Amino acid sequence: MSSLAFDTHRAVKALCEAGAAEPLAEAFVETIGDAIGGNVATKADVAASEAALRADVAASEAALRADIAASEAALRADIAEVKTDLESHIDAVKADVDRVETALKADVDRVEITLKADVDRVETALKADVDRVETALRAEIAEVKIDIAESEARVHAKIDQLQADTKADIAGVRTEIANVRAEMKTDIAGVRTEIAGVRTEIADVRAELKTDISGLEARLYRQLWLMAAGIVGLTVALVKLLG
Repeated sequence: MSSLAFDTHRAVKALCEAGAAEPLAEAFVETIGDAIGGNVATKADVAASEAALRADVAASEAALRADIAASEAALRADIAEVKTDLESHIDAVKADVDRVETALKADVDRVEITLKADVDRVETALKADVDRVETALRAEIAEVKIDIAESEARVHAKIDQLQADTKADIAGVRTEIANVRAEMKTDIAGVRTEIAGVRTEIADVRAELKTDISGLEARLYRQLWLMAAGIVGLTVALVKLLG
């Protein structure tokens, strides 16, 4: 069964800080300690426990440091071994890289020589093709120039003919225009004469209309007068009858 450790010094200090007198605090703490059953830790007990704990901590720390040192030494040995292995591998890889680089350089040189020969061959063939095409094009251009010159001559001849025909057509049109103008002048003179006659006839018709209108007005006034006189006579007769 574990015993309850009771720190009397801390309890007395707490009571004094709370405002209790020191004798009263010590008596109270002693009473509490007796009530607990005598399992109260004194200052000496606390100091002994602390010393033992410190010794255990120091021993554990020393053992831990020894383990760390041993682990560090082993780790350093492992690192050195790995470094040695890596250096060996690196040297081997460098040798492989140098060997591959030499082989690739040889392949590149061989391919370059082959490509250069192919390029020279293709360049020679292309040059021959270009010369052949250039010769053919020059011949075709010469033929086209001849065709253009002949076409140009034919076009100039047609243009000259068209100009001559156009001049003749223009002269004929001018003659026709002059004839039309003369005919129009004659027609206009006739129209003017006819207009003068029509104006005379209109004046005669107006005079006749005025005469007829005057006669109609005179007859109308006379009939209106007779009608008015009749109406007056009827009115007088009616008045007499009614009177």
